[in-house]
Amino acid sequence: MRSRGLLAIAATLALVRPVAAEILRGKIIDRTTRQPVAGALVISGAELSVSADDGGFTLTLAPGAHTIQVTADWLLPHSSSVKLAAGTTTDVTIDVEPAETAGEQIEVIDLAPSAVGETKVDAKFARAVPGGGDAGKIIQSLPAVARPSAGSTEIVVWGAAPRDTRVFVDGVPVPALYHLGGYRSAVGNDLIGDLHLSPAAFGVDRGRAIGGVIDIGLADPAKAPGWRVQADVLDASAEGKAKLGGLTVAAAVRQSWLDRAIALVSDPRKLAPNAPLPRWTDVQVVARAPFHDDLVLTTWVIASLDRLDRTLASDDPATQTDETIDQRTVRAQVTLRRDRADGFDSGMVWLGRDRMTDDLQVGPIPANQATSAWVGGARGVQQQRLAAGKVLTIGADLDGELATLDRFGSLTIPAREGDLHIFGQPPGDDVAADRWRTTTVDAAGHAAIDVGADRLSATFGLRLDGWLLTASRLTPRVGTTPSIGSQQIDFTADPRGSLRYKLTDELALRADAGRYHQARAANDTSAVFGTPSLGVEQAWHVTAGGQWRRAPIAFEIAGYARWLSDLVARDLAVTPPLAKNLTQAGIGDVFGLQVTARVLGWRGLSGWLSYNLSRSRRKDADDQPWRYFDHDQTHGLIAVAGWEHGAWNLGGRVRVATGEPRTDVLGAFFDSRTGRFEPIRGVHNGVRLPTYFAADVRGERKFPHGAVYIEVQNLTGRANAEEIIYSADFSQRGYLTSLPLLAIAGVRIEQ
Repeated sequence: MRSRGLLAIAATLALVRPVAAEILRGKIIDRTTRQPVAGALVISGAELSVSADDGGFTLTLAPGAHTIQVTADWLLPHSSSVKLAAGTTTDVTIDVEPAETAGEQIEVIDLAPSAVGETKVDAKFARAVPGGGDAGKIIQSLPAVARPSAGSTEIVVWGAAPRDTRVFVDGVPVPALYHLGGYRSAVGNDLIGDLHLSPAAFGVDRGRAIGGVIDIGLADPAKAPGWRVQADVLDASAEGKAKLGGLTVAAAVRQSWLDRAIALVSDPRKLAPNAPLPRWTDVQVVARAPFHDDLVLTTWVIASLDRLDRTLASDDPATQTDETIDQRTVRAQVTLRRDRADGFDSGMVWLGRDRMTDDLQVGPIPANQATSAWVGGARGVQQQRLAAGKVLTIGADLDGELATLDRFGSLTIPAREGDLHIFGQPPGDDVAADRWRTTTVDAAGHAAIDVGADRLSATFGLRLDGWLLTASRLTPRVGTTPSIGSQQIDFTADPRGSLRYKLTDELALRADAGRYHQARAANDTSAVFGTPSLGVEQAWHVTAGGQWRRAPIAFEIAGYARWLSDLVARDLAVTPPLAKNLTQAGIGDVFGLQVTARVLGWRGLSGWLSYNLSRSRRKDADDQPWRYFDHDQTHGLIAVAGWEHGAWNLGGRVRVATGEPRTDVLGAFFDSRTGRFEPIRGVHNGVRLPTYFAADVRGERKFPHGAVYIEVQNLTGRANAEEIIYSADFSQRGYLTSLPLLAIAGVRIEQ
């Protein structure tokens, strides 16, 4: 398996013959204010770019004369002519004028992704399509993301387990993208600038993930309104900014009231099985200070608090479930960036604190977990243009976690991916307890060089990681047995590369491949519930496809594959060895094909239509048969559109997805010891939930100082199945369904 991935890398990179190329480097400036213009689409023939926060953009063009077009909904159309000499880099400054429009405008940033499957979306567009007006919810509607279960916060990207995909906010890792219940993003809303998904084969600057990477970029605080308040049936939020000399500070806060709003019209206890009703709060503070034209200091603090109390009532006291979850997360970072004519330098330090408790009671069987962790790190990147068509990027990362964990309850709660688990089945009475500490440190260096020719360009990259993994106990506490810990140091080398070839000005082929590693989870290192000596998991990624683009339309076809190994899995032995309930014998593979069509700004219409065909399998040990991944969805169809016309914004979304795999129940027998019926299971993940379908619409009417909006989710009222449920003796079967039609109305006022 590893040799197959190495051959894919070697074959991709061996085709490149780097020679000189012509680079057009420019900056978009507002003619009136002389401020840089971000988010403008820059077009020359079939080449596209989008201006960054500093107004900068880069295009790779053939020698000769070219026409540069700059467009955006808030700008007057602009065209400039430029001539490129062979073997040179040309710098231009383009002055543009704002259009006479009122209110907030929306746009999709990338018409065609830079890598197959990649998508980058502007937050304003993300808020305009169905998702409750929350920018972070757009991630669940991106082409490469599987349809999540109702109330789930998990993100499944191209068949990867939710834990395998990392979420970053301006380069800082956060534990979750969504609040409990999945109604809102946990990293805020008003101060999000853009969202970027790399579903596989991402670059060397990101590590500790064998799935995908989600990057949330916070907006420049100077672009925030003076103040804004917003309220709907889910929550209320407030935002404002202040300028102190050269320092601009913006802050936003959001508080939920969904549980109290539901209580006015329905009994929350009746809705608990179908949809959790948590409470959430999030806060963001962002500050930016330019010391010079080329040196900028940015700092921010984000915090998220969640609490969920719910009871799943049952006629049988042995199956009634009570659960209380409390999660608290805070992150803070400081970044200093200096832009140079031939590149940039960036340095960042960050610190965070995570606390989580989960108290679960299933009948008389408890399952309680508590985690308290300090996290922090540093990141430095330097980019240098070596010559025409050659760019070198080097960097270093340091991520660390020091966690203290407590656990008491059944060994099988919560169920792991791959466990033979029947929804609603009471856990076993194998109750145990443990308290331990664990450390996870990843220190990495990485380098990548971009080279290009007239129609051929490539990236060669290498990431070197050093891992320090510790656990406080190698064996369970027995009497006065002294504590002997586990400590291991591992080194991994991850080559990564990409190759792009332009067949014509409108059609390009691209292939990316690489090796990836991630550390075991801290809660798997218990000497009682897990295995203290677990190491790192690994995967090989390969993606390949073609992109055809002619503004404002782009088509893409992407094929992808993952080969997973050293996966942490439960030891299937009846009596596992002491302190080795988990192994790293798990393997997996993922294969898929995705077809996507995108449109940007055609008569006010932007969006995409995407179909994904995939298969994701796992095997927990060599002697076990292959099975479907718990979140495998063979077919996935997603259509998202946003249309802007004057003061009106209309959005729509349609999702169709294959139901997730489940294990069937063939019969049952009565256990006289426990007084319960026990199921006789069929083939592991041998049946599926019914096909999912939902259509959502959103409309917004803008006014000079605000807007009103309404959103209807599950417009057809379809009762989509989320779980298979059984009677107490397993003789009857039904489905637990998601919420029916849900309407969200709200108002926004701003200055």
